[in-house]
Amino acid sequence: MQAEPAAVLRKKGSESVMENEPQKPFQTDIRKERRKKKLMQNVKKIVLVGVILVLAASIFLTREIWSSYVYDIMEKTQETIVNNGELASGKFPISLGEGSTSSTFTVCDEDLVVATDTYITFYKKNADEINSIQHTHSNPMLSASSSMVLAYDLNGYSFSVMTKKGEVFKKTLDNVIISAKISESNYVAVVTETDKYPSYLTVYDSKGNECYKWANGQRILSVDFISSGDAAIVSTLNAEGGLPVTTLNGIRFSSSQQLFISDKINSLVYGVQKMSDNSIWAVCQDRYVKLSSEGKIEKEYLYESELIDFSSNADNLSIAFKSVSEDGTSRLVLIESDSEPAEINIDEKIKTIKTYLSHTFVLSDKTISAYNARGKSISMASVKNDYVDFVYINGSIFFMGYRDINKIDFKY
Repeated sequence: MQAEPAAVLRKKGSESVMENEPQKPFQTDIRKERRKKKLMQNVKKIVLVGVILVLAASIFLTREIWSSYVYDIMEKTQETIVNNGELASGKFPISLGEGSTSSTFTVCDEDLVVATDTYITFYKKNADEINSIQHTHSNPMLSASSSMVLAYDLNGYSFSVMTKKGEVFKKTLDNVIISAKISESNYVAVVTETDKYPSYLTVYDSKGNECYKWANGQRILSVDFISSGDAAIVSTLNAEGGLPVTTLNGIRFSSSQQLFISDKINSLVYGVQKMSDNSIWAVCQDRYVKLSSEGKIEKEYLYESELIDFSSNADNLSIAFKSVSEDGTSRLVLIESDSEPAEINIDEKIKTIKTYLSHTFVLSDKTISAYNARGKSISMASVKNDYVDFVYINGSIFFMGYRDINKIDFKY
């Protein structure tokens, strides 16, 4: 009979370790239970992560169903901010000069830019004058990017591009300027009449160099930049059977090939907006039209009453109409990217509208109001009836009157 091996005692540091000592049954059971418990914990973690991923995917895939309900609940709890409409003092109002007949204004780099009969002046929000540049335009018009301002002589021959520091470049053309616009990338699109073409488009870069020319023998109704700034949609007018027909032409300034030529629209087009979902909306004389990114007509909405004004950006298009009845009210149609138009009635006479981010600002004969994309009034202030235009700059609204410019604080 073989003898059992004796246990060997070894020193390890200050501890004694017994080797070859048989494990007791209860020690083995404890280790098994620990391994089993750890395995169950890992399984629970994996299941929990899986459940979270499934819920997240479900929420994302069904967002169009539930988001509108959440939005409605938030709307109901949101109260309209009522601003006091108190006019700013100090250096306000800004005088437009005696006898000024062609004043206009815009915003550039959060500065107010005002064109009068003789000067184009940059102001800070508090009406401190930054710079004033003399011009010779008979009918000055302004267009602005976030860093530059285009001033041109409507039905004249000259235009100039400037910043608050001064004039960048100036051009005097041989042909009459019908319209002009500057993109966010500081491309300048100028439409002129020529002996050969009823309308001719010339595009200049930010330094005044010609970089693109385009004409198709038809009259250009509008040039609307795509958000990238290096491309545009040009609306051109033709007549078929004595009726107006408009075609939209997609162009890129770096290519001689057109991006697309749209289906024919049986109306005069006033303006075009390409939305962030790549749909294209055209505001016309008697309808507004939705087209695909390739220019295929998808939907048409005929007007029920007279068009007052429209404004747009890549996320929102807003269109104002007179009331269907003669009751002194107005209608506002709001269109978001990838959604059906929403319509609201306003118990005031709308003068002009402007879109800022996802909101629409409405100037009426009684108030200035801000609406969200679903048509809820989120802020308002009472105003005088003699204002003809307005701009919004970072918490303030500037109003253009016949003789001066006033300002109010406006939270929304």
